[in-house]
Amino acid sequence: MRLSVAGCSALGGRETNQDSWYADDRLITVADGVGGAPAGDVASRLAVESTAASGPDMPPEETANRANAAVRAYASTDPATHGMATTLVLAVLCGDGTVRGAHVGDSVTLVQTDRVEFLGSPHTLGAELVAAGHLTAEEGARHPNRRALVRAVGMDATVQADTWERPAVVGERYLLCSDGLTDALDDDVFLAALAGLRAADPRQCVETLVRLACEAGARDNVTAVVGDVVIGDPAWRR
Repeated sequence: MRLSVAGCSALGGRETNQDSWYADDRLITVADGVGGAPAGDVASRLAVESTAASGPDMPPEETANRANAAVRAYASTDPATHGMATTLVLAVLCGDGTVRGAHVGDSVTLVQTDRVEFLGSPHTLGAELVAAGHLTAEEGARHPNRRALVRAVGMDATVQADTWERPAVVGERYLLCSDGLTDALDDDVFLAALAGLRAADPRQCVETLVRLACEAGARDNVTAVVGDVVIGDPAWRR
């Protein structure tokens, strides 16, 4: 088995793109530089480069910690980037027949078969207050600081990534995206678009989703990466 992959990114409503992504036949990843902090583009690039360098055989949580160390090490040498941070989400097709992933922040991972399942919950103040029972879902959606990140790569000396593991099943589609995509599209529109693109190849899928988000007036950068589990030996076994 291998991943058939594609990625697409657009400025959306921003003047610069602070999203970064990478995809090969075993690993896909997206990072979204934290707005309001300096050098978000640098942070996301470093996180993605570190993730790609760690490779698919590294446990996802360790990959996230290496990315965190890379971002913080760079920031310690360049005052202009002090305090920079980024989200990070990744999925890996492992040699043992599983797909494993991790995320830090509010970028999204989902898997699509005959239905769509979101893997993990965002590390935002609103989501964590709801999860802890301090707010109802409706209250959390209205909280003035609901989108504030409580975890991000580069934010602290160490980072705790949420991880997941699933059997690798041929035909399943993994979609990673920055919140610029999901924020721009209503849930019903997003899910309907995914359903309509189920038979599309990865390139058509990501390009269509990014286009729809931009047409809907995306205020943030929009990035999507797809990895379809397909039959065939990946390059690392050839």
